[in-house]
Amino acid sequence: MSSYEYYNFPIQLIKGFLHDHKKVLIDISHYCIYRIFFDNFEKYSGSFSGYQQACNDFGVEFKNVAMAYQNGKNLYEATIEKSPMVGMTSAMYWDYFTNEKSEFEKICLLGDLAFKSILGSKSYIKLDNKYWFSRIDGNVKSIDKDLLDEKVKRYYNEYQTKKIKNNLIANWGLASYSRYNRGFYISYKMSLEDLAYHAEKIRKSTQDKKIKADVQNAHEKAMARLSQENN
Repeated sequence: MSSYEYYNFPIQLIKGFLHDHKKVLIDISHYCIYRIFFDNFEKYSGSFSGYQQACNDFGVEFKNVAMAYQNGKNLYEATIEKSPMVGMTSAMYWDYFTNEKSEFEKICLLGDLAFKSILGSKSYIKLDNKYWFSRIDGNVKSIDKDLLDEKVKRYYNEYQTKKIKNNLIANWGLASYSRYNRGFYISYKMSLEDLAYHAEKIRKSTQDKKIKADVQNAHEKAMARLSQENN
């Protein structure tokens, strides 16, 4: 049994999940164990037996411990800079590792992880489907739909994106709000009512700023015309 309730890892590690989710989950475990081993050098004495103890603390046993160590080290060093982190509970990890899951269940997990990697420590954020699906595909930055993995791309349409969001709302604790806005707001910490309040407050502030800017622009143009007439 794992001593760690959450497994935290860079979002890039989910790439290829719809093709071979067990390989991705194994890579995640390699990364997480190496990270706790590296970050707790004194506890684990930096030794091979220390790494094995880290594996025990994590609740896994590898047939090839040396390979697991090296793969985890490689993944850690490849993603150490500018990598948005995300986490899943150990219960969720083992549920997806040991139990049969449909592709839709897998894409919902990716959708949840992608949202959380974008939110970070924020209570809410506004984003669009392009950015969301870029993260679902394991990319740090927003990329065009044509560059997405083919299996991920199949879900990038109005029907499927709505279906995924509705599932996350019903079963994963997501609040999502979109009304007369480009993009949409999400939160896992706020109620839908509170999220809607903040979204509309931002929209009103944006509208007020636009109106003020339009008035200022009209004033400047009017004065310029008057100046030309007087000359």
